[in-house]
Amino acid sequence: MKNIFLKVLENIKPNSQENKFFNEVSNKIIKILTKNAKELGIDIETVLGGSASRGTNMKGNHDLDFFIRFNSEKDIDNYYKLLITKSFDGFKIVHGTREYFKGFIEGFKIEFVPSIRYDSPDKATNSADISFFHINYLKKHFLKNPQLKDDVLLLKQFLKANDIYGAESARCGFSGYVCELLIIYFKGFYNLLEYFENAKPKIIIDIEKHYKNPQDIIETFNKNKITGPLLVVDPQLPERNAASCVSSDSFSQFVFKSRLFLRTHNPKLFNIRGLKLELIIERSERRGTKLISFKLKESDDFDILKAKVLRKLGQIEKSLDKEGFKVYSYGVTDDSYAYFEMESIKVSNAKKHFGPYVWCEPNNFTEFINKWNSKGISKPYVFENKLVVDVLRTGDAKDFIKKMIVDYL
Repeated sequence: MKNIFLKVLENIKPNSQENKFFNEVSNKIIKILTKNAKELGIDIETVLGGSASRGTNMKGNHDLDFFIRFNSEKDIDNYYKLLITKSFDGFKIVHGTREYFKGFIEGFKIEFVPSIRYDSPDKATNSADISFFHINYLKKHFLKNPQLKDDVLLLKQFLKANDIYGAESARCGFSGYVCELLIIYFKGFYNLLEYFENAKPKIIIDIEKHYKNPQDIIETFNKNKITGPLLVVDPQLPERNAASCVSSDSFSQFVFKSRLFLRTHNPKLFNIRGLKLELIIERSERRGTKLISFKLKESDDFDILKAKVLRKLGQIEKSLDKEGFKVYSYGVTDDSYAYFEMESIKVSNAKKHFGPYVWCEPNNFTEFINKWNSKGISKPYVFENKLVVDVLRTGDAKDFIKKMIVDYL
C-alpha cells in the first residue's frame, strides 16, 4: 500500500523547481501590488490563498489566488479596480459574491479577490472575507504535521480520477477545502478510506468540537445546508456546513471507489481517464444503446457552461420520459459534447395527449371533445380516468433533444 502511495505522489507532487517558480511569481505579484498600493495611498494586505498557500497544490496546477484585504467595503469600491488596473494589464472582471479580476501572468491563471480585513471570521458577511481565516487555520495544522500535505494530494488525485473533485455545480463533489479538513480530522488518507468502508449518510464531523452532540448541530444549521450526506462543521464559522456542496451521487461514488481500492489495491483507481466522446461511443456500443450527441459551442469557462448544460439535460430527460423515450444515461464530455444514451431513438408513431378528468366541468368536457374530434388520429376516449386522444409525434428523440438544447450548440 505504501509503495502505491509513493508512486502516485511521484506523479502528482510538485518538485522543488516548480515550487521555486510558484514562490517567485507569487512574491513578485505581491510586491507589485504592495508598491502600487503605497503609491496610491491605499492601506491593504495581500495574502496568497488556495492550495498554494499551504503546500497542497498539485503538479502542473498553475492557479494562484490572491486575497486583497481592505479596511472596508467603501475602500473596495473606491480603490480595488484602480489598484488592479494600475498593476496589471489584460485582466477581466468576473461576477461572484463580489466582482473580482481574473487573468494570466507568466503562464499562471490568476484571481485577485477583494475582501475586508476583519479580525474575526464571525464578523464577515461575504465568503471571500472568511477565506483568510481558512488559510491560517489550515497552515497551522499542516505546520504541525507536514506529512498530511501528501495525504491531501493523494485524496485530491483519488477524487479527480473518479470525477468527484470540485465544488462547482457541474460536479457537486469534494472541494479542496473539504479535502484538507477531512485529512486533518482523520489524520491521513488511508484512515479516511477505512472510515468510509463502513460509512453511511449522514456523516457529521465537528473537528473543533463546537457542539456537544450531532443533534445540536442538526438543530442549529440551516436546513437547506444539511440535506446532503456529509456535514462538516466549518472550524472557523460553526454555523456553516463546509461540505454542503457534496451530492449524494458524489458521496456514493467515493464510498464505492474507496471500498474497491481497499479490496484490490489497484493503482489505476488514481488514474485520470477523462470522459471523452470516444469513450462514450465505445460504452454505448457495448451496452447496445442508441447514442445521440451534440457538439457544444465554445466557452471561456467550460465549467460554467457544463453546469448549465447538465441542468438543461436533466430537464430534457424528464421531458423525454413523458414523451415515451427511455434514457439510459446522459452527460457532458470533457471534449465538449452533450450526449444521451437512449434505449431506443424511435417509439410508436402515436402518443397519448391527455386532457382533463372525465368528470370535469361540462363546458370543459365539450371543449375537449369538439377540439380533438377532428385533430387527433383517434376519437377522444378515457384512459386512467382522463379524457385522451391519440396524436402523431412530431419527430424522433434526436429532433426532440436538439430543439431543447439549441441555445448551447
